[in-house]
This record gives sequence, structure tokens and C-alpha cells, in this order.
Amino acid sequence: MTAKLLFIDDEDIVLKSCRRIFAGDEWEVHTATSGEEGLDMALAESYDVVITDLKMPGMGGIEVLKRLREQRPELIVVVFTGYANVETAREALKNGAFDYIPKPFTPEEITDVVRNAAQARKASGTAKMLDLMAVVSHELKSPLATVQTTAETLHRGYFGELAPEHKRIVETILRNCAYLEDVIRSYIDLSKMELDGLAAFTREIRLGADVVREVLEDPDAKGGLRGMTVVLETVDDPAIHGDPELLKIVVRNLVNNAVKYGKAGTEVKVRLESRGGEVVLSVLNEGVGISKEDLEKRLFKRFERLRQKGTEGVKGSGLGLYICKTIVEKHGGRVWAESEPGSWVKFSFALAAAKS
Repeated sequence: MTAKLLFIDDEDIVLKSCRRIFAGDEWEVHTATSGEEGLDMALAESYDVVITDLKMPGMGGIEVLKRLREQRPELIVVVFTGYANVETAREALKNGAFDYIPKPFTPEEITDVVRNAAQARKASGTAKMLDLMAVVSHELKSPLATVQTTAETLHRGYFGELAPEHKRIVETILRNCAYLEDVIRSYIDLSKMELDGLAAFTREIRLGADVVREVLEDPDAKGGLRGMTVVLETVDDPAIHGDPELLKIVVRNLVNNAVKYGKAGTEVKVRLESRGGEVVLSVLNEGVGISKEDLEKRLFKRFERLRQKGTEGVKGSGLGLYICKTIVEKHGGRVWAESEPGSWVKFSFALAAAKS
């Protein structure tokens, strides 16, 4: 994605240098030769990062910075100056500057700072988007549940037996409700994953007692099992450090996938054990399995859905396994999958056991 930059400086040689350094597809460069012109441009257009000199005739960089803080607080602002010292840097940072670059600067110095600023801008925008998606998803849960309950009531014949063509229509409604439920849950999970801090990861918990059993005992986990039984085998349950709410997302996704893509009437086997200083959880189901190519190239990627023979009617958001992988890796763990195509698939993740 191209980052849109605005450089404000009264020295033409500096602007020419910046245009040369940031030439290329990664950047879109705009320039202004005064604080007044730069402020007008920053207020009129959308920029990812504004880089302004502090010492300029007329409106200086600190005034530009203050105005942008008031009117465009989402903007990332970097300052550079030939008068860099502790006081000017402190004043700029106090007024909301992301960072500062002293003149003269090397191409590497300015590129590093601007790239960090652009990444911060992107991360901020992503966080706000995910937060909004989570709010919208929460609001959709209730009306979707109403539609799903009504459709299930019709499908079960509580208001009279449906004609075959009408029953097929209601089954289509139920499949789409299940898909939307998966999307809603995935976006809510994604927002938690991206926005939660790392502090909770230091909490000492038991994966089996505090995470797995709570997921499997949830009434929602017992619905839609298609005649399948979830069997938990706990060899041992040593302590780990982690966030139980985030880890519940992982376990819930893996079990739901095992039920969704597994063979009706079979067992889903959940096994918890310690191995080589790690706590390992695996979820195995019988079913169509996953090809070697998909295991190696497509699994765990964002918005990636596998096209497996026998699961054509099953819809998903394409986010579940990506969410699992990211949460496990945030805990310093690893996740992987094994499969015999046409027979079974097993997803596993491992986290370091807490040192006693």
C-alpha cells in the first residue's frame, strides 16, 4: 500500500532531496514551501504522514503541529530541523509529534523514521476499523439469532410440515445464517486479538481447566454437532502463562472446524498433554482431510478458504485459522496441522509450560 507523504520546508534543496529519497511505488510525495501552504494542504487532503521543518519564515513547524493536533488529530506528524537540541525536540514531542529528524540527515535516517510513522498510521487505522467492525458485529448478533431461530422452528415443522421445495429454501436460509454467525464471531475475535495488550499473557493458568473445559461445557458448543461426540483426553495439565479469553477463541475455532468439516456421526478427539517442556493441545476429526499442497501453502492465511471436495456447501469467513495462528504466536507458541486426505485431519498448538 502506498503511503501519502507531505513535506513542509522553506528550503528547496531539502524538498528536492526528500522527493529523490522517497521516489518509488511505496510513497506518494507532496511538498509545500511554507507553513501556511503546508497547513492548508494537510487540512484539504488526506495524508498518512506530514513531515514539517520547525524553523520557517511566517508560520513555524510548532504552530503547524498544534493546528493539526486540533483539526486533524489522526494525522501522524514528524518534524525535522537544523536547530535540533533537547529543548526543540521536547517541545515538538510535547505537542504531539511522532518523532523528529535533525538536519543534516542521511537517506537511511529519514527513511527509517518516516517508515515507522507510516506503519503507526496504518496500525492506528486498522485498530479503529477493527473496533468498529466489532461493534457492528455485536449489534448483528441478536437479529441474526432471531432469524436463525425462526428458520429452525419452520424447518422442524412446528407450524406444519413444509413442502420439499419450501424446506430446501429454509435450509438455504439456515446455511447462510451459520455462515453469517461465523463471520460475526470471527470479526469480534479479530478485534480482540488485534486490540488486546500483552499484559494478560503473564497470567498463570491451566489450559485444560481454565480454557478447554469451559469451551466444551458452553451450551453453544453442544449445538449443531451433527450426531458427533467431542471427547476430551487429558493426559496432564501443567501451568502455562497466557490470556484465557484469547486461548478460548483458539480452542473454540478448532473444535468448531472439526465439527463443521468432520464426518457426521463420528468422534472429535481433543487431547491435552505435556511434551518436551510444552503443553500441546490437538483436535482430530475424521473427514475429507486437507491436501499436502493446502497444508504447505494456504493454511492459516487471512481470508483463505480451502476448496475441499465434500465440503462445497460449508461456508466460512476465512479468518478462523489465521486468528488461531496469530493468538498462539502472540503467546510465543506454534501451531500446525497434519492430515491424511480422505480420512482425517488434526490441528495442534503448543505453548511453553510455566517454569516452577
